[in-house]
Amino acid sequence: MRALSREEQGERLLGRLTDPRKHWKYNPSDLESRARWDDYQAAYAEALRRCGTEAAPWFVVPADRKWYRDWAVAHLLRETFAGLHLGYPAAGFDVERERDRLRADDEGVKVNGG
Repeated sequence: MRALSREEQGERLLGRLTDPRKHWKYNPSDLESRARWDDYQAAYAEALRRCGTEAAPWFVVPADRKWYRDWAVAHLLRETFAGLHLGYPAAGFDVERERDRLRADDEGVKVNGG
């Protein structure tokens, strides 16, 4: 979950109202939602408490600075994937035999005018 501070949210909303190119991002209902900031924060905390488990953890990522948010998410993903010890699956066929078949097919094409 990304966590945007109330101050940063206010700056972004003001930016959307100030820059005509960002008007499309603004929704008047944003202010009604913003008025319930504390309720949303409590709901987020409860969701984290109930849904985050050791097997499927949830993380709160600070989002006021987009570069840091992106770095933090990339770091969490890299750490998670490294912990999974993933690798390519073994071939379900004889690799050498298939390589020989491919070479033979290529040679047949060359001999037959390909």
